[in-house]
Amino acid sequence: MNKRTAAAEAEARRFKIFGVEFVYLYLFGIALAFVGFVAENAARLVGFGILDSRFHILPFISPYALIVFALHLLVLDPDDLTFFGRRVFKKRSRKTEIYSNLICYLVICAFVFLGELAVGNLWDSLFGVELWNYSSLPLSVTQYAGLIPTLGYGTGAYLILKFVYKPALAFIRRRVSFRTAKIICLTLGVLIVLDTLRLILMIALFGEAPMYWMIKLW
Repeated sequence: MNKRTAAAEAEARRFKIFGVEFVYLYLFGIALAFVGFVAENAARLVGFGILDSRFHILPFISPYALIVFALHLLVLDPDDLTFFGRRVFKKRSRKTEIYSNLICYLVICAFVFLGELAVGNLWDSLFGVELWNYSSLPLSVTQYAGLIPTLGYGTGAYLILKFVYKPALAFIRRRVSFRTAKIICLTLGVLIVLDTLRLILMIALFGEAPMYWMIKLW
């Protein structure tokens, strides 16, 4: 067996989700978790003049990483909609591309709305913990979901999928070796998961999580 054949067989044995290695999706998720941390702090800076740890030790908010896997499984391509790898429209045309993008946007917004509603109310019911509160915003549905945050987060996720996801994933797969991606996932990726589990445990036990640092600029 020559080296080329051995390399091809090793690549074939890699765990993949619809043709993409799991570690690259995980690595992209780590990057998105950092972007989420920066985005939340940017919003708080504009709205309140505050930067803080967002209740995490590491500058990563792991739920944002789940966006990568959710979109990869449920949507994959907004121009040619799929559902768990199966194409929704058998033939692709300009009309189906418009429908695909519209359905994609609505599915993402519904995912955001239902996800926030379920997670917020679940933690409130189980532990009496208020994770966030949208009551001050118009068109809110309970304090955990509302039209404005749904459209805001949903639009952001749609734009990432539409214009960033495929080029960024291709760039990561091209520039980062499989071995390097695997090491990052097994080190930094595991630490991020442990940080999230620590946050969940703190909320479950004490009803709140500590804010490790905060900078008030005005």
